Amino acid sequence: MIELFGLKLLSGKKDEMWNYIKEKINSDEKTWVVTLNALMFLEYFKNNNYKYELQNSTVSIPDGIGVVKYLKKWGYETERCPGIDTMLKICEWQEHKIFLLGSQPGIAEKAKIKLEEKYENIKIVGVHNGYFENSNKVIDIINASGAEILFVGMGVPKQEEFIYKNLHRLNVKMAMGVGGSIDVISGKVTRAPKLFQVFGLEWLYRMLAEPKRLKKLPDLLNFYFKIYRSKEMPINLEVINL
Repeated sequence: MIELFGLKLLSGKKDEMWNYIKEKINSDEKTWVVTLNALMFLEYFKNNNYKYELQNSTVSIPDGIGVVKYLKKWGYETERCPGIDTMLKICEWQEHKIFLLGSQPGIAEKAKIKLEEKYENIKIVGVHNGYFENSNKVIDIINASGAEILFVGMGVPKQEEFIYKNLHRLNVKMAMGVGGSIDVISGKVTRAPKLFQVFGLEWLYRMLAEPKRLKKLPDLLNFYFKIYRSKEMPINLEVINL
């Protein structure tokens, strides 16, 4: 495990990271997994509240190619571990009751159908859209469902804020922010072609597909320029058994 700017970040092979997450789910510790990508990193450095919230997560995984390349700059090799792949891997295990929270009304329901078609014995015990004002009501619905895994797809920083504020009240074993994964799984949004995935450019594909996202590009490029120019190593290596 690597400490990166105050975050506990898994590194190594994807299978090793997934095994670690599986062990955490089956432990007595309530687990919050952050899928760290470039936009989250940007928000992390400009929003102190968001920074504090993420530093209270259990562990992060290197979702974005920028995170992977930054680690490589300091001599740490790791595979990229996309959030949507991690979500699907957990669904593939078919061992725990799952709740989908996020996206527009009706989309989580479509994602549930797609996942049930893909994984015959999956147990999706509830869904809810991400547009709500009463968190208490949503928490009651999640708890009443008996869910053990909560996937929250409400975008950055909203999904992490929800998990941080409410994890102690949720009777789940693990919560994970999954960004637009519910949209992709439902078929509402097309996932980036394989070539974009291989080179870690899914974020660019999303920006090209949704031009309104391009307004974030200058801030993102400026952020990485500053990060890559940094000559101070912000990393401590911690040894854990993966």
